[in-house]
This record gives sequence, C-alpha cells and structure tokens, in this order.
Amino acid sequence: MKIEKKQAFIKALEELYGAYRYESALFGTHNYTSIASNLCYSQSHFTKLISGGASEAMYDRALDNIKRLKKMAELEDQQALVSDAPSKLLSGKLWKYISLVLLFALACLLFKPFFSKEDQASSLVNSTDHPLDIYFNFNEADFYKSPYLSDEEVHEYCPCSAFEGRWELHEEYIIPIPYKIPGLYYVGKMADIRFKCRKNNSDPKGHEIIGFENIENEIWFDTSKTPIDLISKEKGEQHISDFLSTLDFSTDDNFVKIADVYSCFYDEIKVMNDSIYRLGEPCGRYANASNENILREFNLDLNHIIEYIIGNMKFAQCAPISNPYSDPNDLKNGESLLSFPCKCYSKNENLGLGGSYPYRKTIQLTEQNYQSNLYCKE
Repeated sequence: MKIEKKQAFIKALEELYGAYRYESALFGTHNYTSIASNLCYSQSHFTKLISGGASEAMYDRALDNIKRLKKMAELEDQQALVSDAPSKLLSGKLWKYISLVLLFALACLLFKPFFSKEDQASSLVNSTDHPLDIYFNFNEADFYKSPYLSDEEVHEYCPCSAFEGRWELHEEYIIPIPYKIPGLYYVGKMADIRFKCRKNNSDPKGHEIIGFENIENEIWFDTSKTPIDLISKEKGEQHISDFLSTLDFSTDDNFVKIADVYSCFYDEIKVMNDSIYRLGEPCGRYANASNENILREFNLDLNHIIEYIIGNMKFAQCAPISNPYSDPNDLKNGESLLSFPCKCYSKNENLGLGGSYPYRKTIQLTEQNYQSNLYCKE
C-alpha cells in the first residue's frame, strides 16, 4: 500500500510540475527544495516522501496538499483573466491588488487545517522524521559532509561498510512494566536507525559500527489489572514470551493506550566473521499522555513510570547472534534482518522473573550507503 501511495505522490507532482528526472532530482525544472517549500514541508520530510520512507498518513496529507496547490494554480489563472477585463467599479491595478489579497487569504484557509506541529521544519516533538536526517540524507541545496564512509574508504573498512545506512524496526515487541498494580506494558512500535562505521579506535579495523536510533514506543494499560501468572520460575522467561505473543492491544477492550514515548538510543555493534554483538543504551526519553482519564481513574503516575520505573530499566542487553552476512554482499535493501534476543533489567522487578524481561529486537535494512560489490579480505 505504501508503494502505491508513493507512486501516486510522484505522479501528482509530475502533473503539477512536470516529468520526474530522478538523476537530477527534478520535477520539470523544479528541484526538491523549491517543491518542499511550496508544500510547506521540511527538506527531510520531503526526502522521506520521495524515498518511500513516509507513513501512509503522511502520503495522504501530501496528496491533499498537492490538490490544494493545483487549486491555487487554477485560481491564479482565473485571477489573471479577471484582472485583464475592464471593471466598471475599480481600476485594473486596484482590482488586481484585491484579487491577490483574496487569493492569499484563501490559500491560508485551505492549507491551515492540513498541517500539524509535526509538519513544521523546526519541530522535533512527535515528529516522524528522524532528527539525524539533516546529517545523513544529502540535500543538494546545502553544503554537506556525510558521516558515512567515502567511496575511497569502503573497502578499507570492510565488512562494516556494507552495514552502513538506514535500518528500521521490523516488528513490534512487548515488555511488561513492573508497577504497584499489574497490567502495564511497554510496546516497541518504531525505530528509525542510522548505522555508520567507527573510524576511530576501531580494533579490528572495519568491524565496529555505531548506531543512532530515533524510537517511538507506547505504554498500554490492562484495565482488568490481570497479573502475569508464571507456571514456574524455571520456565518463567519462556512462559512470559509465550504469554506476551498472545496479547493484541488493538482488539481487546480491556487495553487502553495511556502514553506515547519517544527515545533517543545509542548502539555499539561489532561484526565478526561468525557473529554479531550489540550493546545499546538510551540517551534520553520523554512521554506524552494519551488518556488522562485512565491515568486519574487508576491513579497511574506517568512521570513516576517514566523516570523511576522505565528509567531504571537497563535496555538492550542483547545476546550475540550468528552472522548471516559473512559475505557482506548478501545484504539486501528491504530484505536483510538482524534479530537480537535481548533482555532489559529492572531494579523494581516484581513479576517473579528474577529482574530480567526478555524481548526480541529485529531490525531491517532499508537503504544501504554503499550498494556495489565489496571485496572483503580477512
């Protein structure tokens, strides 16, 4: 569906500006920067739309905005015809001035309802754009130095150069939250990730990666306050994994989303011939309440949950995995996955799991920095 939305977006731009020339990043004679400005989008937001990384909702809004641009163009054409006609009441210049004022007012009314704070270039709060887009995604209108390896360096830093680029969360994961009442769950929804080779203090050279993640999670509450019933402590982790896999928050009326959570995450990854190691930690986190009534009804303190419960959980203690890409040329956009069995540890553990909460974090390669064949020499 997203592919169809992207194609519809590009087709609509072609109808408005002219044929799409991918190599020149132009629609007719208009470049990405000028089109983004016309749509009142940031350059990173427009890049996401062009590359296929936008959500379906973002494409729907963009298509609506293009329709309004077309309507504005039609109004301008009509105004030009009217301004050439003689007027019995007003001189031509005065009529043209009034028409332009009315046209501007109409444009403001048309566009205003369709932009939210997340669409503003300067806004990071609740934004679906990755904050690192301005550094990692090239824009021809800016002076630019990429954090990725240059073409001259990629073979020097093999195999990590094949992992450089953009990754995303492949599937959601659920972690129970220990609290004074049962029923709280932390849901991993989205991660927009950038991997780059570590060039300083890397030993062995070309095997260390650092990652930057922009994460969107949710907190859900079970209003039935049903505790997790462990069969036995020995089988606790497997039992809880099986139990969490049965939860469907969207169809069970007992579950209510109480907050959206946004996090900045830092990764250190080592790629060896036969294995891959990952260590991560959060750099910052904040939440927006989404159901104040439930918070009040059940006396849930969101600040306490974020700062003293989730804030005390140590995330991304992941076990090493075997390296399925010992030949880095096997990495493919949209196909390659890295799936880490992870645990987070809590000082407030009260679910009978011994302080650890299992989950699996699987990420998918969406856009490699360097996609030509690599020659890796051990």
